[in-house]
Amino acid sequence: MRKTFFTSNLLLTQFRSVFLISIGLLTSLLSFSQTNFYNGGVDITVYPTTVLYVDGHVTNDLAGKIHNKGEIYLTGDWTNKEPTGCLDPTTGTVILYGAAQNISGTQTTTFNNLDCQGLGTKTLNVNTVVGGTSGALMLHTNPFDLNSNTVIVTNPAASAITNTGGYIISETTAPGYGRIQWNLGNTSSNYTYPFGTVSGVDIPFKYNVTSAGTQNTIGNVSVATYPTDVTAATNNRPLPTGVTDLNDANGEAAAVCLDRFWSVNINDYSANPTADMTFTYRDEEWDASIAGSTNSINEDSLHAWMWEGTQWQNSTTGTLNLAANAVTVTSINTSAPWTLKATPPIPVECGNLQVPNAFSPNNDGHSDLFTLQGWPPCVSSFSISIFDRWGEKVFETEDASKGWDGNFKGKALDPAVFVYYIKAKTFGGNEITKKGNISLIR
Repeated sequence: MRKTFFTSNLLLTQFRSVFLISIGLLTSLLSFSQTNFYNGGVDITVYPTTVLYVDGHVTNDLAGKIHNKGEIYLTGDWTNKEPTGCLDPTTGTVILYGAAQNISGTQTTTFNNLDCQGLGTKTLNVNTVVGGTSGALMLHTNPFDLNSNTVIVTNPAASAITNTGGYIISETTAPGYGRIQWNLGNTSSNYTYPFGTVSGVDIPFKYNVTSAGTQNTIGNVSVATYPTDVTAATNNRPLPTGVTDLNDANGEAAAVCLDRFWSVNINDYSANPTADMTFTYRDEEWDASIAGSTNSINEDSLHAWMWEGTQWQNSTTGTLNLAANAVTVTSINTSAPWTLKATPPIPVECGNLQVPNAFSPNNDGHSDLFTLQGWPPCVSSFSISIFDRWGEKVFETEDASKGWDGNFKGKALDPAVFVYYIKAKTFGGNEITKKGNISLIR
């Protein structure tokens, strides 16, 4: 194997129109040791059986072309500024072989095979195309962060995304969310969109096409998913693009909805494909005891809930697999945002909900906490604030089952009379407002 070493940055300019890397039938390795590879506007051809290795960044400037029919390894970032895409779309492989690496530039790069090896997260800073007609996006052990951008997979085969421990991050703390657009065309197969959370938990979305669609030009199914803040009030916000509320027949339904949304768009079909879809979630997104969520969810009753354009569907949908943390819906052929919703707890006869007028936090086992008996199973939303006689707030909570121990800022308060304000809404839709006095007795 012949090696050529360069000790400074390789600058290719328009003094030569074509730069060829070819060693006949032998594999050649061109290594730019501790350098960057910069194409200032010429044609470069990497022939079959040839390997180009760059220990640094690759930058392709305006009018630059890299006709890759072999393999390009790089340890740094890939940056493209050429409007027509820089690479030939159906040949060659680019291997991201370094630690944390970025795909950047002012223009989209079209890769055939994009092989994400090495260590660290691979991050998109620009929309990126991969897959050619038979190529693939290959994920190994590390994340592929969409960073609010779109990866467009052009190969319609289910094998066009492979992963051996890696995953794609759609969610982001920035505005918007990243999408996987898979150009499925007129094919039928079982597709896995290998999403994962920022904490590294696999949450794949599965799209099993049971009846192929009829595309107009390039039929595709574009999917994104993101979580919401489990402790926010009102919960389950922000809503997906185009969704105006989270209401069911009883009004705001955040208390019984999973803290995650999925956005599924079917594009450019004269007849949409029909598919079974599987949504995977985390326990932290429904279980208040794990993440402190204000939701009240019975996992056994989770079902898929679809936005129909102007409102959320009324019927329950899907089959729940508790072991896999997944809900599957069948025979879907429409674009829609989705979430998972639980059946509301069965309302109990609440009557006139009472508030005690005194408690004695002296650790004798009797009335040591100011608590509201009978309220938790009756109310879908709740808040209470307690003030001393000078108007300072000494306690507040949105959890009807949480009591007050008579302490403020870690110190026991002296006996006194305090004022409470309660606002709540029952599962039956009745609004409750209460104000009164509570005596702290020692």
